[in-house]
Amino acid sequence: MVYEYRANVWIVRAGYCGQQERECFEKGVLSLDLNLHLLEQFGQEFMELRDTPVDHKKHFYLGEQYREFDDRFRKEFEDATKGVDISSESERPEVVRKMHNLNRKLKSFNQELRQFDETMHKFDNFERREQIKEMIVTKLAELDESVLDVWSEDVFNFTIGMKLNDIVILPLESEGLAGVGKVRENYRFRKGFGYLSHYRRMWWADDKVPLSGFCSEFAGLMASKHSVIPVEGSCRETIMDIVSRSTF
Repeated sequence: MVYEYRANVWIVRAGYCGQQERECFEKGVLSLDLNLHLLEQFGQEFMELRDTPVDHKKHFYLGEQYREFDDRFRKEFEDATKGVDISSESERPEVVRKMHNLNRKLKSFNQELRQFDETMHKFDNFERREQIKEMIVTKLAELDESVLDVWSEDVFNFTIGMKLNDIVILPLESEGLAGVGKVRENYRFRKGFGYLSHYRRMWWADDKVPLSGFCSEFAGLMASKHSVIPVEGSCRETIMDIVSRSTF
């Protein structure tokens, strides 16, 4: 068919784990997850953040509170038992009352420590989140021009460069297969649909093709930094031959 002969051919990486690709096949769409580009820029920073010891301010404050309570508790215990004859039947009820009172104070202090620990844990996590925000702002402000070139090229190809009836190969690397599709509609955006928010409607072939069935250059194309990769030359011809034998 003429429109197939003139069609552009694209390899699109929609995700990494296979879930996104499977949803594309099930829903008859093709998506581009822009967050994948963003997260790739922070691999080293995230590793360093993971390995950075937390400034455990709570340990210092917990230690201070424990020492203060320990001093008070020791004094109250000494006052409660001073001059008391434990063996005396007449004084035993008073001793029991004082011990119960000290036990209540000890339980109350333990509860205070737990609540304080939870509060300081939330504060530590808040500080880490603020560090991540600052990291993201700094990183985006310092992005290399070559990174922006890759992002802008992928966005352009997915939203504008890709035309109706273009051929798309969507690899499902975890299964060693790839879906073969034809672009059915122009680019659309739906807010709130996660990684399927940026999408195009597709016709997907009934059967997937083994990755080994593509051209020898296919693996090299897949190693590209881009997520939307134009295919030309002999590799395009191989894909067009596969398309001609596929049922949509």
